[in-house]
Amino acid sequence: MESLFQGREYEVASLDVLSLVKQSACSAYDCEFVALAKGLGVRPMTMDRKLVSCFPDTATLLSDLKP
Repeated sequence: MESLFQGREYEVASLDVLSLVKQSACSAYDCEFVALAKGLGVRPMTMDRKLVSCFPDTATLLSDLKP
């Protein structure tokens, strides 16, 4: 099963994560995903309203997607 993820691992700079933690009320765990998304130039889809509230230019609520 792990072979499915092989070659799809990403590293996130700790300073980027800590900077996002400092400017938000989100956990370092959540900020890792935001930092990764910013680094990859993608918008994460989430059900986490707090994450979207803290990072509206980065994350999108899944419920806001139009079919």
